[in-house]
Amino acid sequence: MTKKTFSLETSLRKIEEILALLESGEKDLEQSIQLFEEGMKLSEECQTHLQALEKRVKLLSKDANGKPIEMELKE
Repeated sequence: MTKKTFSLETSLRKIEEILALLESGEKDLEQSIQLFEEGMKLSEECQTHLQALEKRVKLLSKDANGKPIEMELKE
């Protein structure tokens, strides 16, 4: 079995699609619950991925002596 590659952009697009479907009111309650669960799972995966990226940025930020420096990330 091959490992799925995570794509933040793809996941965010899928969350937007799910949100549009939920806001449209076209789905029944069961389908809406399933979509909500899928959206929450994707949201958690995105958050985990973003936290890992933030750690990498902090590790890659070093001063002239090679010591890591913490930089504020602009939102």
